[in-house]
Amino acid sequence: MYTFKNTEINNKKASDFETKSLLYLLGMRSDSEEIEIVTVDCFNDVTGSNTDFSKLWDVQSKNHSSLPPSKIGDSLFTLYDNYVSNISFYEYILFIPKLNRNYLVNPSLNIYSYENINEKQKKGIEKKLKEKINADKSGKIPPLFIDFLSKIYFVEDNKRVSTYIKNISKFKNKKSIPEEIYDRIFLEIRNAQSVLKNSYIESEKISHPSEVLKFNRHITKLQINTLLISRLVGIDVFSFPGIPLSFFDVLIGKDEEERKDLLQECNENLSRAFFDKNGCREFWKVTEMLINILKEKPDDTIFNVHSNLTSKVKLKTEYLTKETLLYMISLVKAGLANAD
Repeated sequence: MYTFKNTEINNKKASDFETKSLLYLLGMRSDSEEIEIVTVDCFNDVTGSNTDFSKLWDVQSKNHSSLPPSKIGDSLFTLYDNYVSNISFYEYILFIPKLNRNYLVNPSLNIYSYENINEKQKKGIEKKLKEKINADKSGKIPPLFIDFLSKIYFVEDNKRVSTYIKNISKFKNKKSIPEEIYDRIFLEIRNAQSVLKNSYIESEKISHPSEVLKFNRHITKLQINTLLISRLVGIDVFSFPGIPLSFFDVLIGKDEEERKDLLQECNENLSRAFFDKNGCREFWKVTEMLINILKEKPDDTIFNVHSNLTSKVKLKTEYLTKETLLYMISLVKAGLANAD
């Protein structure tokens, strides 16, 4: 049985640093493709998981202005607590600002194991961590203490906010999108992460990691990707430089005026659907489903995609007409075509 402890009950604003650690899991690792779900302030600040929760990446983030050995030791406590729990975590990560380079054996590294810490600093780290675990100054070696230290990884934040978004989006033409767009997306994710922390789960118990989903303190990779593509493709919705290639099939047989009218109507409908307070939830649902379909069959025609989409989603908003959906599908296909 796993008990949730030390959750941030009253924290209504997730820090930039915690959001960076979430995005690090989803887009900055060689194994990021495996991570599909990230829980927020449950097991730790953030914890990544694969689909069936058989593999967990545990992250404690600490954005201290300075990190002397004592603070590093203190910061490792939650990770140690998880290491000795009855849940097995694949990796234990301390996400931190750039450490004093004098602390490190190889100062050129920004991601490293405990072995990259100099012996002098190790003594201070271990002294403080033992005090935290034992709740006294006895210096007694806690269970699995040495094993734990051999398993932890330090990840230093040395990237701009926008870099984390760019690495998840995987769009080739990153420079064509203004920096402030990426910053706004980051803030949107941070705010969504903050909302998840408003519920109370202190002392709640679970017997399997997957049970954490019932507390609704998680974000999925699909949700992040949906937001990203919607926002990045959304730029083109309102200022698309031309006609998406696959939409030409819809325009065949129409004269110039009819084409202009249809394109204007599609753009206006997408704008209304996008900003409609009552219908925006349906817009997101359609977008999410559309991305799923195109991920499975990226080369399918827009007409086949439309048929597949409408068979899975019952549309209620008047704005998402057949032509508007075909235009939207064309825009998303064009956006995905620019991705890696």
